[in-house]
Amino acid sequence: MTSIATFARSPEAIFAALIAKAANIGRLYEPDLVFIGGLAAYLHATNHSLTAAYAEATADAAFYISLSALSDLREIEELSQNSRLTKHAFQKAGFSFDVYAERQSSLPVPYDQVAAFAVEYDGVRVASLEHLLVLKLGAAVDRHASEHGRKDAKDALRILLLASTSEFDTERAVAFMQDEHIERLGIIVKGPEFLALAGGNAKVAKELRVRCQDVFARLKDAHDALTQSDAQPKPPKG
Repeated sequence: MTSIATFARSPEAIFAALIAKAANIGRLYEPDLVFIGGLAAYLHATNHSLTAAYAEATADAAFYISLSALSDLREIEELSQNSRLTKHAFQKAGFSFDVYAERQSSLPVPYDQVAAFAVEYDGVRVASLEHLLVLKLGAAVDRHASEHGRKDAKDALRILLLASTSEFDTERAVAFMQDEHIERLGIIVKGPEFLALAGGNAKVAKELRVRCQDVFARLKDAHDALTQSDAQPKPPKG
């Protein structure tokens, strides 16, 4: 939770400070740390013209870290453990950081995959669009009825918008998608969040919905094909 002192600053100053702190933390543990969650979604969105206007800042951050780097982090920061959510957390300069560790978290994408395909913005390494979408959907499944779940849904839509114009590897995304993720995404692309993204402009909201539904259709086809392939009986070994 962000401190009262932090909220005394403007939202722009708060987020600039969070980005700077994230970059500093990332440099300390590079290349073993990758930011995920709302911070990653913001950096993807704000660095592309199609989604820059729809980027939504956040007041805290989350990252994925290797086991070896986690040991180093423990020596510097006082980590609290949340066994139910399989994560740790700490406070730094008035900000809250959630920590998901390699082979210790229940996130749907393994750490090594997230780290291998991470990209960098403003000195901050973040999960790729493909992996971030799966991580966002995992969160949306768990908390879709909450305000956090609503932000997860909007972040997922921002990722779909980027996927509609960028080199988005559908197969890489669906490799870690479960049926519940596809089902949740299907609900999201039929939901009301487009109007919020478009600032109440119904015409723009409709255009955004068409883009996102096209990407969703590709993802669903790829997921269905992968599921059917996995269900096929394997030939006997000769």
